[in-house]
Amino acid sequence: NPMADEFMLEDLDDDKTIEFIRNYISADLKEKLTDDDLEFFLDTISDYYCDNGVFDQEPDADGCVDVDVEAVAQYLVKEAKKHNVGTFDLDEMIQIVAGELEFGEQLDGPDEV
Repeated sequence: NPMADEFMLEDLDDDKTIEFIRNYISADLKEKLTDDDLEFFLDTISDYYCDNGVFDQEPDADGCVDVDVEAVAQYLVKEAKKHNVGTFDLDEMIQIVAGELEFGEQLDGPDEV
């Protein structure tokens, strides 16, 4: 079942992303968040990108798309509260969004100079 493989791959990717973000964020924030919380935030970031056309943008010459980290973080704060995941402040969510972006950049491999 190719669909199942796709899900497996996605889970594996999520695990790697979560591990990366755990190492990226502050110790205080790390203690507040479970892996389930981080998974929720990753899904929510994806939703935000889909709903706001981030995936539709043409990458610039450096292969970058424009992401408004603060806007994504505000969305995470709101969604976390709405879904009873917890109450977080903007700075905490900025760390998660930045960590997710940083992980994505590492997947693309080192930038050529």
